[in-house]
Order: sequence, then structure tokens, then C-alpha cells
Amino acid sequence: MKFPFKIIFTFVVLISISFVNIPDDYSHVNDWVDETLKSMSLREKVAQMIISHSLGFNLDNNPEEFNRLKKLIEEDKIGGIIFFQGSTTQQAELINKLQSLSKLPLLISADYERGTSMRLEEGSQFPNNMGVGATGDTNLAYEMGYVIGLECRALGVHQNYAPVMDVNNNPDNPIINVRSFGQDPKLVSDMGTAMIRGLQDARTIATAKHFPGHGDTDIDSHSDLPVIEFGRDRLDTVELVPFISAINSGVKSIMTAHLSFPEVENTPNIPSSLSDKIINDILIDELGFTGLIVTDALNMHGITKYFTTEEVALMTVKAGNDLILMPDDERLTIETIVSAVNNGEISEERIDRSVRKILNAKKWLGIVEERFINVDAVQQTVNSPMVQQTAQKIADASITLVKNENKILPFDSRWEGKSCMMISLENGDAELNAPVMASAFLQQSPFAILDTLTLEGDIDNLNSIVSNAKNYDVILIPVFARVRIFTGTVGLPQEQQELINNLIKAGKDVVVVSMGNPYILQGFLDVGAYVCSYGESQPTINATISALKGNIDFNGKLPIEINEEFNIGTGLSVK
Repeated sequence: MKFPFKIIFTFVVLISISFVNIPDDYSHVNDWVDETLKSMSLREKVAQMIISHSLGFNLDNNPEEFNRLKKLIEEDKIGGIIFFQGSTTQQAELINKLQSLSKLPLLISADYERGTSMRLEEGSQFPNNMGVGATGDTNLAYEMGYVIGLECRALGVHQNYAPVMDVNNNPDNPIINVRSFGQDPKLVSDMGTAMIRGLQDARTIATAKHFPGHGDTDIDSHSDLPVIEFGRDRLDTVELVPFISAINSGVKSIMTAHLSFPEVENTPNIPSSLSDKIINDILIDELGFTGLIVTDALNMHGITKYFTTEEVALMTVKAGNDLILMPDDERLTIETIVSAVNNGEISEERIDRSVRKILNAKKWLGIVEERFINVDAVQQTVNSPMVQQTAQKIADASITLVKNENKILPFDSRWEGKSCMMISLENGDAELNAPVMASAFLQQSPFAILDTLTLEGDIDNLNSIVSNAKNYDVILIPVFARVRIFTGTVGLPQEQQELINNLIKAGKDVVVVSMGNPYILQGFLDVGAYVCSYGESQPTINATISALKGNIDFNGKLPIEINEEFNIGTGLSVK
């Protein structure tokens, strides 16, 4: 695969500052792993399987939280930590501080599916995976994985819980949606394996998730346990295809999902993440996966609703997981597993199998030789100008024009002197991006009159809005429908759909831009023009406005099917 020399050179220089002494010769890996494993007590080995959680802020001002982590590291000797919200430099400093407390190097993980900004204030913003899928370009998926991988290592993060390898074939999926590359198993496979290669070429562990496939659900597993009713034949031909591709490409980690598959695991309420039949029998024995297997977060309601902490502890190990992510009580989890080994319920050889894989991963990462990172170099790599250029290139290739009746788009010189009403529809409690997009659209607008309005949730004054909109030549409606945990939906409120349809019935030229869920077109099929942007990162907003104004073409193709008319591969050009 060709990769631009400028990017390689720039990042090799930057990353060489950030972490050093990663060995090229791994001939002595087994010696170190064997010696370390022999020197560990049973309790220390079990503790290596535990991944606790932390925010990425400096914890000096929160001694209770810091002392919790300090105790888990020094006394319980846990194996790793996953980081969530924080600041880049503070997180890097905290990681170094926590590493200094640990006997063995900690395995540090994070969830950077669409860039480090998912968790960090100053992090990089990339399009959602579905936007990457819309480009159809595996080189772009590779570049995205590579630069995010370099950012990870600069921060002291070793394992990225990405990419999502779920095939999103359920339009009502409330939690995967644009996090998936698309609906076609081959497209998901090609894009996902390219991103995996990019991440791992940057010496970051990639994690294919959520095995055996979270794409055909209509329940958020953060809230409850989704039940998948189809059988093994369907699993083999759709959901498992990307994971098999990931395994064949050498992915080093797979995350198991909190989903119930009764046709495979017939014990009620046992999710895939705790199922011996799905992990040991299918993932390990049938598919031959030998890398790290990590549970999805064990504090999610799809788990805690049905099982105690002790039950979860035993089931994770018996099922075949290596990394136990965010158990409700780390110490109780360790003690429960140790007791099970001592009473013969679980063999110590089973524990050794997981710990050997964990130690091998730490050796591959180079953190046995050098676990600390250069904090002063973090800002040179994380969200650097080159990272931003890469993200913008991907976004520019992703914007998809699905409908364009009467050639409404682009808003070029033909619209000079005319009027536009921009009605932004917001759905969610995240920071509002509608004003950001409106402000950017106002710049160099061809319209003589451009007024803006932002609406959230239900609409009380629908009729007056429609009446006022009749005074404008065109209505532009960006829709910010986000994937968010615990909401159970990525759709539009009924009143917002009615607003769009009433504007269409009023005879206006209406352009709807989906800044998230592409399936919402089903609620207003008669709209004149429809654009899919698949997200609302800054690069995506930039690319959307450039395409609307005709500065770049609409380059993307639908990676999902909206209906029979607008199926996979749909994408119009205006140039």
C-alpha cells in the first residue's frame, strides 16, 4: 500500500520524539514472558486481566480518585486502565505518574473510534466510520488508523478500542448506526482491515468490535440486553465476515458484545461477552483467534441487570476473555477468580493462557523497555496540522448527494440575490454544532438574505415557522441526529418530521442535510434534495459547506441502503 512520503516522514520524526526504544528484535520475547509469568503469584496473574477506568485529568485535586487508582495499581496490581474524558497533556502526565506506581507496565487503552477528540479536549476530529465507508477508499481508512495510532502512542495509550466491525443492517439501530462502515460485509471488511493495518503499523493495538456483531439490534446494550433472533447461517454470511477478515489481517484484539444470541447460546440472558459457546467455541476454536479478547464494559446495564459482580467475574474467564473491562468492583472480581482457581472451578493454566497473551502484547508494544512518554512532545503529534489535513481529506471524499431534483444544488452563482432560511434541527444534549455550521455557511454565501433558526426536540409553533418560511426561495435544513448512549433512538421527533413535510407541501425548494443518521430520509421522501454527511465533526462541517456551495463535488456513495430507490452505491455528482 502506498502512503504519502510527506506524512510518513513528518510523523516518524514526531513520533520518534514521543516514544523510544521500541525493539525491532523480538527473539527474546518468550524468555521475558516465561520468566515474568513464573515469578507472579496467582493473585498477581489474575489482576493482570483487570482493566479499570480513569478520567484523563490531573488527579492532584481529587485525592479520592487518585488514591483509588494508586491502591488498585500498588496493592491489587491491576494490568491496565482505560481513559475517558480529559486533557491531552494532563492525561499524558497522569499516565506517566500511574506507570511509575506499577511493578509491570500498565496496558493503557482508550476509545478513539473517530479520533482522540472523542475523549480529549484538544484531540483530533475525524469523520464517523460510515463517512469513511462512503469514500470507498481503503487508503483513507489506513491513513486514519495510522495517524490515530501515532496520536495514541504519543499520549501513552497502547490499545485503541477501534475499529467498529459491525455490519449496520438495521436502520433502527440506536447505538451503532454511523459508527459502522456500512451495510455491506465486504465494505466493512475492507475498510476495517485497512484501519487495523494503519493502527498496528503505528504500533498501537487495534480492537475489532463488537463480536459477533452489533449491527442488527434495536436496543442499546448500555441500557438493556439486545436479543438477536437469527441463526448461525445468517451469522456466518453477514456478521462474522468482517471479523474473519480482521483475524486474517492480524488484528491483535477483539472486543466481545453484550448481545444475546439464543440460537447459539440458549441459556437465557447470557450475552456473547459471557458465553463459552460464542467465545471459546466460535471465536477461539472455529475462527482460530489467538489475540487478546476483551469484554465490552462490564458496568453496562446489559450485564448488571442480570448478573452479580461475582457471577460476571467467573463467567468472563470461563467464556475465554483475557481482559476484564471495567468490572463494578475490581478487588471483588480478582478475589472471586482467585477463589475459583483455588477450589478447582477454574484451572490456573486457564489464567496463565490469558496472562501470557497480555505480557506478549506489552512486549510487542515496547513498554517493557520504555513505559514512559515525552509529555513535552504530545502537542506536536496530537491533532497536528498534518492530522487535521488527513481528517479533512477524508471528509471531503465522504459527502454524499442522494437526491437533487430540479438541480437545487449546488448553491452557486445561480442563487445570487435570492433568499435562504436555514433551519437547524438538534436532537441531543451534546454541545450544539448548529451555530458552528450556520456561522460557517454565512461566510461567502451567495444569498442576499440568509436567516437562521435552531430548533431542539419537539416543536410547538410549527405552523408559524412554515408560514414564515414561505417568504424564502430555499429552505436548508441541517439535521443533527446523533448516536448517543441511553437514548434508544437516532431518529427524529414526529414534530420535526412534520415540519419538513409541511415545508415540502408548501411548494418550497427544501434541502435536508443529515449531519448524522442517514436513514432519516424515510420520514420525508418527497424532499427536493438530500445530502448525507454522516456526522458533525469540524472537518465534516467544512466539507459539507464546501459541497453545498459547489467548491468541491459530492464525492461520497451511500454505504447503506435507505430504501429500494436509494440503495448502496447511490451518490450524485454536480460537476
